[in-house]
Amino acid sequence: MDSVVKNKKKYELLVDVISKYEYGDTITHNDIESIIGEHYRSAKYNSVVNQAKKHLLENYSKAIENMRGYGYRVIKPDDYVHKSLGHYKRGFNEIQRGKNILDYAPTDDMTKEGLETYKKVYDRSVTLISSMAGAKTEIIRLSKKRIPFPPELVNRR
Repeated sequence: MDSVVKNKKKYELLVDVISKYEYGDTITHNDIESIIGEHYRSAKYNSVVNQAKKHLLENYSKAIENMRGYGYRVIKPDDYVHKSLGHYKRGFNEIQRGKNILDYAPTDDMTKEGLETYKKVYDRSVTLISSMAGAKTEIIRLSKKRIPFPPELVNRR
């Protein structure tokens, strides 16, 4: 192994390989294992892949997605919106789960200080949920392939 490879971090070795891939290309877990020297399904393997994913996106505008049990695929440009919507949806679901916990909190058994904190957080969570619901609807509508307004209305003066 030459000194350049020895001094590189494992995620950098993986980025060097995947950054040359075209959209839609795949890399197997076996190939990744041999590049980074970590066993598939280990915590270290996942950590290295996650670092590589971040670096690929931020420095090469390439995103990879897991192909369960096989490896990873470089997603095609038109799939970036769909991929981002999945993350937004998961975030929204987590916010909703947090509010559900508040909905069923045993407020009768809380101390005065605990109840004050509960009321403040609950009020803000209701506002957040409402804002997120509106934003979610708008993002989904805008992500559709059709333009929300006819071009003749958009370009009118």
